[in-house]
Amino acid sequence: MPEPTPTDAAPPAQGGPVKDDTGEIILWHVPLSRSMRILWLLNELDLPFSLRVMDLRGKDMRAAEYAAIHPVGRAPALQINGNVIHESGAMVEYLCETRGPHLWRAPGEEGRLGWLDWLHFAETIGQHIANLTQSHLMLRDPATRSATVMKLETARLARTLRLVEQTVERQDWLMASGFSGVDCSVGWSVWIAGRFVRLPPALQAYADRCTARPAFRRALPQEGEPQLYDRDFYELPDT
Repeated sequence: MPEPTPTDAAPPAQGGPVKDDTGEIILWHVPLSRSMRILWLLNELDLPFSLRVMDLRGKDMRAAEYAAIHPVGRAPALQINGNVIHESGAMVEYLCETRGPHLWRAPGEEGRLGWLDWLHFAETIGQHIANLTQSHLMLRDPATRSATVMKLETARLARTLRLVEQTVERQDWLMASGFSGVDCSVGWSVWIAGRFVRLPPALQAYADRCTARPAFRRALPQEGEPQLYDRDFYELPDT
């Protein structure tokens, strides 16, 4: 899926990243990875934060500084008031609960069950994206890849997306009441999934609504930042 053209350049940051470490929130981020969900949400909430951009293919994830924050060496990690959150789903829920209740559904509130279901369903989609990213990008020697596994994961991803498709065929956002934090989680997943499967019209329209949001555009990689994906679409290998 093409990135925005220069004429679609991201608008100036508002809450956006600050340049020092004195902010309350620090996000450790790999551009275009699932940490983009949190960068997008922070921009939607118009919060001040510090951004630490890392290169997945470099040594950033194994550096001692990051190991002290995330011993597993994965992204994202979110520091808030000296505490660290390691799971993107937990980050979305905590940020919405404490700083963006308009994007949350509180216990006992209408839509709470659906909101939680979508929050965790994002990881169901994400596991297939992670497996395909590993096969297409990280296993650089084609001899180390399994075409069978890649085809199976692609089919699983396409099937997983059907639940989202059925929902956004009848409404603009996952929650009937409008855009919410779970659209940052699932919306990113659908957008990235478009690099591995051809999105049907309803899903493409949903992805387009997500990418049209100013906060999403501010979360895209900036000039000079490392790019996780080097093409718009990854074809399956021939058997």
